[in-house]
Amino acid sequence: MGKVLSVFGNGSPGAVTRAVDNVIISLKNAGTEAIPFGTPVFISGDRSGAVPFNTASPQDFSEFLGFAVRVADKTPDTYPGGPFDEQPQGVWKPGDVMEILVRGSLAVKMTGTARRAGHAYIRKSDGVLTANAGTEGTTLDLANVRIRNPRPETYGCVEIGILSRNLQ
Repeated sequence: MGKVLSVFGNGSPGAVTRAVDNVIISLKNAGTEAIPFGTPVFISGDRSGAVPFNTASPQDFSEFLGFAVRVADKTPDTYPGGPFDEQPQGVWKPGDVMEILVRGSLAVKMTGTARRAGHAYIRKSDGVLTANAGTEGTTLDLANVRIRNPRPETYGCVEIGILSRNLQ
């Protein structure tokens, strides 16, 4: 007989988890590095597109756009590994027109102890998304982002919700 699953993951990084009221926009990856699916993105300095968090000169919340979305019509070679692997789960390359969730819910990789309705933070030292605030000044609070469905790290992703659009 087959094995019965008793715990389900929240999907792969960048996967939209609920589609009732999501708002997804398209912008160019205006940076010089690839942006993995499920990564927080910010408006570029010249406002020509989206860039990942910059640890050398951290952005503030006013420049936060949303999260890079996984797109179903990309070819399977875009997705190395499975949903519980530690390797990247596909990327938007520099110059790609990428999809960005600016309001709604999606699955993301997150460190720390996630709890329902908790805040999401970005560590300024390494740009990692975390559920722990850290000491003052060490993290950037994504004020309009809440954890919707926490899962232990062994099950892959945490479901987060962006409650409102940050930039109009």
